[in-house]
Amino acid sequence: MVKEKSGPSVRITTQFRSGRSMVYDLSCEDTRLTVEIAPSDDPTGTFTAAAHARQSPELPSIAEPGPTRGEALQAVGRAWVAKDGAFGFPRVDWDLVGQALHAVRAI
Repeated sequence: MVKEKSGPSVRITTQFRSGRSMVYDLSCEDTRLTVEIAPSDDPTGTFTAAAHARQSPELPSIAEPGPTRGEALQAVGRAWVAKDGAFGFPRVDWDLVGQALHAVRAI
């Protein structure tokens, strides 16, 4: 019996702590993505999320702040999508990235 492919998938392949940050390596179809989430250095209690595609020659990277980990990740997703594939930013389903990170309580 052949398994049917149910559509795009995102899965976390590695997660680890790096200083004050949590780092998540994700497999997103043809893209390998690293997401780092950390509390901001300022006293406001905000967070910063950063993401970069590992296999792109340009090593595109975006970092955005947010009042929560989830909102910082959403800001990164919006900024990434706005690039629309330019400058080496591969297409990524940020809803699926959010679901994968939510499943491990990262956001």
